[in-house]
Amino acid sequence: MLQADPWEKAADCERALRLSLDPVHRDNLMNIREFSLSLATKRHCLRETEFAQQVEAISRFHANVAETTAMRGA
Repeated sequence: MLQADPWEKAADCERALRLSLDPVHRDNLMNIREFSLSLATKRHCLRETEFAQQVEAISRFHANVAETTAMRGA
């Protein structure tokens, strides 16, 4: 199973932050970035299933943020 790289997710959020002016969207991106960085640093302490669950949770949150942002037209 191909796992998302939390370091790359954090970098994606950092790039998106440079483009976003909406304060709510920026807050959400900062949260996702921090969650991703935290997961990346503790990855070696987690079992593969725990890591996969965390990646999935962050991905769902990111998808919800993206959907909400698109609906708002930001």
